[in-house]
Amino acid sequence: MLDVATIDAMPGSRVELHDVLMVTDGSSVNVGSPLIAGAMVVAEVLEHGKARKVISFKYKAKTRYRRKRGHRQGFTKIAVREILTDGARPAEAEAAAPTRRSSRSAAAAEEPAVAVESEVSSETVPEASATEPEAEAAPARRRRRATTEESTQE
Repeated sequence: MLDVATIDAMPGSRVELHDVLMVTDGSSVNVGSPLIAGAMVVAEVLEHGKARKVISFKYKAKTRYRRKRGHRQGFTKIAVREILTDGARPAEAEAAAPTRRSSRSAAAAEEPAVAVESEVSSETVPEASATEPEAEAAPARRRRRATTEESTQE
């Protein structure tokens, strides 16, 4: 199992990685320049996740300057199933092409839209009367006034 940069594929699907830099079988080593022509790795996507948080903290003494940021890098956990060096496609990979993670736009394009028509007569829709009060708007949020030190540092 390996953790690699995020791959856009569903867990359980197989992916083909064509950028192979080096292949070894224990006794011989084949190094590409920069890639090995025709080599391919077939891997299965196990899960997606995020790494541990890395905290970046900046501090300047006596100036009230502190900045704290955190970052979690996304990764995909894969398991290597086959390493092919002759460029032939595996039979399983042809049958099960990698499935992409669906996004909102892709899901909307795949599913047909269902149009629901309903008849609404003017008698069933109540009209707004002049005696009903309109909903009040939410009060505006107040902003904190920036001090002269904060405005000059940013």
